[in-house]
Amino acid sequence: MRNRLRQLRDIGLRGVAKSVYYSFRNTGSLSSLVVTSQVITEISPHTTFDLRGRLTIGTGRRGASHPRIARSKFSTSAGASVVHSGEDIGIVGPGSVVHIEGEFSIGDSYINSHARILCGDEITIGNGVAIAWDVEILDDDRHNFSVNGVQAQRTAPITIEDNVWIGHSASIQKGVTIREGSVVASNSVVASDVPANTLVAGTPAEVIKEDVSWGGEN
Repeated sequence: MRNRLRQLRDIGLRGVAKSVYYSFRNTGSLSSLVVTSQVITEISPHTTFDLRGRLTIGTGRRGASHPRIARSKFSTSAGASVVHSGEDIGIVGPGSVVHIEGEFSIGDSYINSHARILCGDEITIGNGVAIAWDVEILDDDRHNFSVNGVQAQRTAPITIEDNVWIGHSASIQKGVTIREGSVVASNSVVASDVPANTLVAGTPAEVIKEDVSWGGEN
């Protein structure tokens, strides 16, 4: 209850009114979708929402973040699907841009400020995931590309399993699965699957430690 009261205080009266409007219009609930007054909101009326708990955009709950750090954008296209699969809350921090054309799902996880999420196909984020600031998650190249006349695959799903920690300024590329309990070092470019309970780093990211564990807080 204390966290929810602090969240209401942080987003202000305009944010509360905006959240009630967008939440009720899209989910039938007054508080399933929270968007602060700093969020540019462009939601297609043909978007499907399935929010078991609460999804918040533009909020922060760590000392290094705050809803008024920067403006965010949350947009969807016709046919998009937005799911919160957890029981509590999924958070996308301030200054972030989230554009959904495909199927986007997040559990009870936390994404810090200035994230860039482009979902053209399918992005799934599990529970207990901690994603630092300035992280890119892109499942769509946005341009066609060919090599020796052979068309490369433009989109492919991204899956981030439970209890993953992604360091700041990392880039998660299309077609990647990051297995449970793994850690992605800061500034890494993840272009291939990450095994469970490993630490990966570099460009492209490679396994540098095995049998790792971390706190698991989101």
